[in-house]
Amino acid sequence: MIKLKSNKTKMGVLLFILPALAIYLVFQIIPIIGSVYFSLVSWNGIAGSAPEFIGLQNYIYAFKSPDFILSLKNMAKMVIVSVIFHTPIALLMAVAINTKCKGYRLFKALFFVPTVFPLTAVGLMWYFIFMPTGSFNALLDVVGLSNLVTPWLVDSSTAMNTIVFVNIWAGVGYYMVIILAGLTTIPEDVYEAAAIDGATSVKQFFQITIPMLKPILSMCILMDIIGSVKVFDLVFAMTGGGPNGLTNLPTTLMYNEAFKYNHYGVGSAIGIIIMLICIVGTVGSNFITNRKKDI
Repeated sequence: MIKLKSNKTKMGVLLFILPALAIYLVFQIIPIIGSVYFSLVSWNGIAGSAPEFIGLQNYIYAFKSPDFILSLKNMAKMVIVSVIFHTPIALLMAVAINTKCKGYRLFKALFFVPTVFPLTAVGLMWYFIFMPTGSFNALLDVVGLSNLVTPWLVDSSTAMNTIVFVNIWAGVGYYMVIILAGLTTIPEDVYEAAAIDGATSVKQFFQITIPMLKPILSMCILMDIIGSVKVFDLVFAMTGGGPNGLTNLPTTLMYNEAFKYNHYGVGSAIGIIIMLICIVGTVGSNFITNRKKDI
């Protein structure tokens, strides 16, 4: 542990910390405190109107709302499917690129490109692809599969699945780069020793690559859970929560309640619930990871 030798040194450290602390306080702590307060009052969000304290009524209203329950189910689907596909696909892509096959730099760049664009832009791009008169339906019609033409973002049976697919497409390159960085830390000597012992590539993958990447894979899964809970841009750009609210997530419902319907208290309550879900997901994932390490 480093001991500070003088008050002058302590003051210097404090001066370095203060800017970051001030930014964190202004943009994180104060908004959270404000959201907790507004979640306990009835307010239309209009300046000049007095908030009325109603306790936990906004939370009760949210959990009694069929729209909010549906948004939680959509969020659970988004999280589960994303976790199932994001990290495994990213792992396979990273391993394939790490072999440095011909053209691997091009493939690496192509896979990473979706993560460079803002999610709003990605959502708009896929909106024009999957809209009823979009390019995907036009392609199906051209290749003679007109019987498969579907209003993907309007049909209640396909709208949410389409958004989940786009979310996977948009995020897999990001996790691929993280895992690829982890692969570079595994010594080549380990693979060479395994090959001498007669281990096939498949055995090396399951007995060397995956075990040595466990911390990174756990981090990817944790980031994926939190990221999927907070998805807003894709849904807002592609469907706006439609049709008839069937693709709403808690984030889009929070936006609609606060800024579309002027139920600022309900929107704040949903925001606090989202924060608690993120905290529970983070603590739960860390607990499971640490427990596996102890075992």
